[in-house]
Amino acid sequence: MKWIYNNYEFENRINNLSWTISGKYNENINASEQDYTSKDVALYFAIMTGARHKYIEWNIVKKYLYNRIKQGYDSYTILGLVQVVLNIIVEDRVIQERPGIKDIRKRAYKDMLDGFTKVYKDDAIQKIKYVVVLEGMGKHPSVDGLSRRILNCIREIDINLPIIEILKEIDSIYTKFFEGKVVKDQDSKENSIEYKNDTDIDFDTFSDFMYEELYEDEPSEMVESEISNMSSSMLIESIGEVDIDISKNTKERVLYVDENTLNKIYNKMEHYYGKSYLNKNELKKIETKNCRNLHEGCRIHFTDGVLRSECSNIAQIKYVTRQKENNISKFRDKAKIHKRNIIKLKDSLSRILIEESETSRVYSDCGTIHANRAWRATKSSNNKIFYKDIENEKGRYVIDILLDGSGSQSRNQANVATQAYIIANALTMVGIPNRVMGFSSFMDYTILKRFKDYEDKIEKTENIFEYFCAGNNRDGLAIKSTCDGLLNRNEENKILIVLSDGKPNDIKIGKDRERSIRGEMSYRGMIGIKDTANEVRRARQQNILVLGVFTGKENDLEAQRLIYGRDFVYTKDIERFSDIVSMYLKKIIRN
Repeated sequence: MKWIYNNYEFENRINNLSWTISGKYNENINASEQDYTSKDVALYFAIMTGARHKYIEWNIVKKYLYNRIKQGYDSYTILGLVQVVLNIIVEDRVIQERPGIKDIRKRAYKDMLDGFTKVYKDDAIQKIKYVVVLEGMGKHPSVDGLSRRILNCIREIDINLPIIEILKEIDSIYTKFFEGKVVKDQDSKENSIEYKNDTDIDFDTFSDFMYEELYEDEPSEMVESEISNMSSSMLIESIGEVDIDISKNTKERVLYVDENTLNKIYNKMEHYYGKSYLNKNELKKIETKNCRNLHEGCRIHFTDGVLRSECSNIAQIKYVTRQKENNISKFRDKAKIHKRNIIKLKDSLSRILIEESETSRVYSDCGTIHANRAWRATKSSNNKIFYKDIENEKGRYVIDILLDGSGSQSRNQANVATQAYIIANALTMVGIPNRVMGFSSFMDYTILKRFKDYEDKIEKTENIFEYFCAGNNRDGLAIKSTCDGLLNRNEENKILIVLSDGKPNDIKIGKDRERSIRGEMSYRGMIGIKDTANEVRRARQQNILVLGVFTGKENDLEAQRLIYGRDFVYTKDIERFSDIVSMYLKKIIRN
């Protein structure tokens, strides 16, 4: 059962505690906006919030991560490593100054661990996080040799070093233990990681990356989002999941909405994603219908993106333009193959549709007489001299393709855009109305980016190359909102195809004074999986055929089965996306 703040004095106390720890009384630090399981957890969160403001120069960390991910570092690994190291350094520094905090940490960690139904220990980074938490509780867990060696190197970092020197140490650990783990070109097949034994980092000029990035465009939204998570949550939150009874908790939650703040947040959304193509009344109607229960307090932003909508954010326009050019460039590298696949898919679908639309003639003992068979009436025992022409009753088709646009798909974005382009072109050529949308989450919003609408001409399919990945993903709300568009169509056969990594994950961080909505529940783990599964079932009950195409890790397959049942396909090779969709459509049309 989640503990709800109802004591103004306590809220005031933890906010003052954060300011006292940080020493920065002029900054917006509001630690009381985060609901936690106990007062000890809330106190420790307040302490860590203040300490992170005091000890970490997040702008430098942001520039470092942007530079390294841009160079090809594996984002999951380097982000996890930075999170662990900075957490240890902040904790050690604040405990040196205030030793009594150590006991609060121990109790807070125990309270949170007791609430987990599952602890993540699937890879080196997750194991390291888990060991760090147990050691913070005074325990001495056994761990494999590699993880222990990495932890020893982390512990050897001098916590009093300047942030640039700490980042240099992190870089050294990354290249030593992860063998210069670098993401390969996006056209690579199953193994999207290559390993390099040496790197070209000049540690004597290590801090030069900062000056280089200061004069470049703003860091990607994925880095912004990860830094926000890192600076506004505790390490222990990322090591497990809690199975919450949604029905009980939604009754306890209270929303605080301020019209002026809502307008500020909406303006920020337009700044990053472009103006919505729906007016405010239409949006309000959709949000009132869909943003309920688990999604209460969330909002939805329908946009055509910054390149085709009104947008004043020059940096974002440049970023999306560059990503579009990169996606098109990757397509052109294999243009002949891709164009051949478009024609192949188009021809295949055309043949099936022609076959299925043909009139079937059935002979019977009543109906329209067939002159050439009339002689059988007296000369043969086969008296079926009449016929009936049976028309195709399957009806027309309409298809929505929904692409996961969260940061977890960033290494695949050129290939995803290409495959969606192939499918949309082929469907448009054979006359099947189709829409292509991407979904991700930013702040309280689920963003649905429309790349191609149902009736758009084939030239508009090139807009799909504007696809880029950043932020989190609230799959259930995205599917629910997309289905609204399908249900408004007149076609008899409605199909929704969802490409996703199978891990709904939309964590709300309550740190900004501008935030007006409190108490949103975490949307990850079993909570997100169950909600997405419910929305898929609801869509099927409304006669929408839903196919899930899974591109994540094998150990997440069970989650995908829970969400999509039998109608899902697992592929390690994203370039097979169009083939998978082709086979599925053939099966649907023929049956």
